[in-house]
Amino acid sequence: MRSKQISNLDRLTLAIGLHQQGQLDEAEKIYRSVLKKQPSNPDALHFLGVLLHQNGQSADAISCINRALRINPQYLDARMNLGNIYKETGDMQKAADIFRMVIALTPDHANAYNNLGVVLRNRNELEESVQVLQKALELAPDNPDVLHNLGNSYQDQDEISKAADAYQRSIDLKPYQKDAYESLWKMLRRKGHQDAATNVLIKWQAVDPEDPIAKHHYSACVGGVIPDRASDAYIQETFDKFAASFDDVLTKLDYRAPELVAQALAKVFPRPASDLFILDAGCGTGLCGPLLKPYAKALIGVDLSSAMLNKAKGRKCYGKLTEADLVEFLNHDSIALDLIVSADTLCYFGELRTFFQAAQHALGVTGYLIFTLEKTETSDDKGFKLHHHGRYSHTEAYVSATLAVCGFTLQSIEHVILRQEAGEPVAGLLITAAKCTEINS
Repeated sequence: MRSKQISNLDRLTLAIGLHQQGQLDEAEKIYRSVLKKQPSNPDALHFLGVLLHQNGQSADAISCINRALRINPQYLDARMNLGNIYKETGDMQKAADIFRMVIALTPDHANAYNNLGVVLRNRNELEESVQVLQKALELAPDNPDVLHNLGNSYQDQDEISKAADAYQRSIDLKPYQKDAYESLWKMLRRKGHQDAATNVLIKWQAVDPEDPIAKHHYSACVGGVIPDRASDAYIQETFDKFAASFDDVLTKLDYRAPELVAQALAKVFPRPASDLFILDAGCGTGLCGPLLKPYAKALIGVDLSSAMLNKAKGRKCYGKLTEADLVEFLNHDSIALDLIVSADTLCYFGELRTFFQAAQHALGVTGYLIFTLEKTETSDDKGFKLHHHGRYSHTEAYVSATLAVCGFTLQSIEHVILRQEAGEPVAGLLITAAKCTEINS
């Protein structure tokens, strides 16, 4: 009996090691083999639950961890992870209940106070969020994460001075972390303190010159060489972090790009016949998916953000979802597409010729390209501008000329409002172009 316990302990240790190394499939097999011999092993249940959540199986994860807690109600790490899963899946009430339970069991648990403060902020219970985070700070005065979260709650209360102080204290404690730099910079920029925001960006870039977020915005705000497009690393990091709240945030901004693209599509194909090979280029969380599906024989989604693709998968609209650079995918995919749709993606491209050439390559003989851009009336001789918020805008003349050079016939170009931002409408272009057989090079 003793040897079996040791053997199972060794196997569990091996599984945890593989789990930490990111070898999730192998780790899952071993966790399940441990549970086959010891169905009531709380550690195996707990860690299997964490792994299942990482794999997008959050309901099964919650079930596993709840089983572990029925076996060992004092298992605080499991209870904390259960709260985190509820938080990450948007069930803030259950997350708050879990973290309060941990605090009741262990009144000096700083991380439980910290996590509860984050959840309360998400519920817009800002006064209590600040109080709870201040308690976390009393218990862990040198914790930069607590200070960063406190800064976020102060910012939501419009306590800009207090927020800036909390962010700066977080930076002072952990100079090489990025979150507080990014939050401080964004807050100052949104509030119109451009000089102060630029100074933060300069310091951030000096600390970490290769950080993709700092690097991209440094080009926009400080100067230097303007990149032709946002880097893959910038897109991945930005949207992996944004994925959980993306749909909710855009709903509040009266986001219209998918609806506009669908309207343009209906003008080209008035009667959906489920007969088109369609690419949703930069599909994100799949907001265009339900609008495109009635037209599609095959609907493919491509995006650089794995977190966004996981959200898109849940819509059950796409036959195939691929994590890839958009231009590389278009240049190498062998399907002759009937339609490429791109809603609010090409605003992360400045120079468009490379994308248009790749789209021309991927489309069949009678293919169409429908997309949105943010619009500018003025630019340098390039025909596009990179703005402080990190997106590009384009002139109508540049878009029209570049499409023609790349083998497209411009069918329509409409002036539209894409969304609201800081209470102001974002002006855009809605473009429909058809592939033509002769290219003017």
